[in-house]
Amino acid sequence: MNPDNPLAIETFDLSIIIVNYNVKHFLEQCLLSVKAACEGIQAEVIVVDNNSVDGSQQMLKDKFSEDIILIENTDNPGFSKANNQGIQIAKGRYVLLLNPDTVVEEHTFKKCIDFMDARPKAGALGVKMIDGQGEFLPESKRALPTAAVSFYKIFGLASIFPKSKRFGQYHLTYLDKDENHEIEILSGAYMFMRKTALDEIGYLDETFFMYGEDIDLSYRFILAGYQNYYLADTQIIHYKGESTKKGSLNYVRVFYQAMIIFAEKHFGGRRKRLFITAIHMAVYFRAFIAILRRMVDRLGFPLMEAGLIYGTIFGIKEYWEHYVKFIEGGFYPQEFSLVYMPAYTLVFVAFLWLAGAYKKPFRIRPLISAPFWAFVFIATCTYMFDGILNFSRAIVGLSAVFTMIIAIATRGLINQREKGTFFFMEERVRRAILFGESNGIEHAAKLIQQELDYPVELVGYVSDSDYQSQLGNLLHLGPQEQLREILQFYRVDEIIFPNQDLSTEAILQTMTTIRDLQVAYKIVPQGADYIVGPQAIHTSRFSQGLDFKLKNRQNQIQKRLFDLVSSSVLLLTFPLLFPFYKKPLGVLKKLTQVLFRKKHMVGYIHPDTPDLPTLRQGLLNMMFQSKSGQNTSINTQGLDQLYAQRYRWDLDLEILLRGWRNI
Repeated sequence: MNPDNPLAIETFDLSIIIVNYNVKHFLEQCLLSVKAACEGIQAEVIVVDNNSVDGSQQMLKDKFSEDIILIENTDNPGFSKANNQGIQIAKGRYVLLLNPDTVVEEHTFKKCIDFMDARPKAGALGVKMIDGQGEFLPESKRALPTAAVSFYKIFGLASIFPKSKRFGQYHLTYLDKDENHEIEILSGAYMFMRKTALDEIGYLDETFFMYGEDIDLSYRFILAGYQNYYLADTQIIHYKGESTKKGSLNYVRVFYQAMIIFAEKHFGGRRKRLFITAIHMAVYFRAFIAILRRMVDRLGFPLMEAGLIYGTIFGIKEYWEHYVKFIEGGFYPQEFSLVYMPAYTLVFVAFLWLAGAYKKPFRIRPLISAPFWAFVFIATCTYMFDGILNFSRAIVGLSAVFTMIIAIATRGLINQREKGTFFFMEERVRRAILFGESNGIEHAAKLIQQELDYPVELVGYVSDSDYQSQLGNLLHLGPQEQLREILQFYRVDEIIFPNQDLSTEAILQTMTTIRDLQVAYKIVPQGADYIVGPQAIHTSRFSQGLDFKLKNRQNQIQKRLFDLVSSSVLLLTFPLLFPFYKKPLGVLKKLTQVLFRKKHMVGYIHPDTPDLPTLRQGLLNMMFQSKSGQNTSINTQGLDQLYAQRYRWDLDLEILLRGWRNI
């Protein structure tokens, strides 16, 4: 990573050691960020490959042969031993153990060196880490996992009282993540260490094959009289982080086995027994919680919905019994409530389950068909056993209708909570925007639209410069300062950052600034032909152009049928709804025009936009589907393009339900 031959330099400011095992694309992005961060300092990069089979070694030789020292293992000796191989040949004043699934800022190394130089008693240093969604990773700073600290973490007290100095010790949650602190335990994803101190205390303990070695090494710095620090002045992306491991029972077993090794090594007597007892409790407790969570995930929603359906059937039965069937006295037999109503509920839930109504993404068709076929099934059974089961088919029919309403409403509420909209549509494609400058945007857009197997709808790009794109369909949505408004207006699911002329520091700053909007983030590394995201690499090539669903003959017929049905319904209900319209007489005229094919119920915002399938003028448009409504200064041509690309009849229905008062 130096302009001169790195092998000719006897000492360095920093030796960076990266252990790789089958994460080729993450490693390449990591090395590109490391190269940028090494500008202005004397640094060497040592990559130890643990016998990868994904082409990592060839990629390193093709792209980084002059920048790194490569150690090629013929087996996988584990994380600790591989790092020790790199440390043994390191020539830097400082040694950094860096995971390959990380991205560092341009000034990260310089800030770490300056911080350590100013503190001679500092033995090791960690930095603020965020995951691929811009969320802070709590393992950036930790305390020594004593028996008490582990107990508080295992049984949830640390989560309940995060600001408590007693209960919040495991991840030091009572310390401000945006301030520098002296801490005890660092994360193995980024361990910046003083080489002289490391030589004094010894290298990584190879007894730890995976997990626990960072805790052991951090603790040995403290035992030798050194100080460990958490540096909040810079941050890195750590794509995988702890969050990807916690749900795995195998991870729990391997990690806590490492903790037992740690206790055997550093604790003695009663303290060791308490710690090991806590570890065994943790394994069984985590296993119980994992099993319970799976049961809740699978059965919680159906059971809740079954309760709603049963309550609805009971209410229908009460009404039918008192106001229709037995007006002059009488009642249904007790077994109807105790046996048959629960059986009806079970049938409705079973048909919903079999139709796939509990699988995400939710679809509207099973929610309509399942209650109908459940009604047919129950009605058939009551017909076959007339006199035994046949209390009232009317109750069953009404129950089927209300089951459909309940099923749609509950899933709409779930969708509202998770995605910000009550409406859910089948086969919804994620919307993405590009954020950066011209060269990087052009490269990323070509990858997405022409080469990569990456199913997103590319709305446009956000940049401070409005340049003329070589791709005619790529729209400038606004400057970077309007990013938040653009994300909300276009209901964007994902931001793609081209890392060509946009700094890593700017990318991380943007991610942390808008993380509350819950959008996903992906990066196109400089010069790369793939996209990197949390635990996902998109590389498969295919050829694609813009696919407008409005060009499809079947969709054109559906749109015409929607216009016919919707205009007829609104005309029939006009005597009831006219007080809600802003201009009732004008609405009557417009609905008549839709009925006779002179206008569409839903059309384009800009009817004369070239290169889009032709549509007549619409009474409504995609502006009414956007969260921001009609008051905006953002370029809205992208919405017309999205409408033509992703058209479905239920999209027209959503727009109509949101904007019918504005016809």
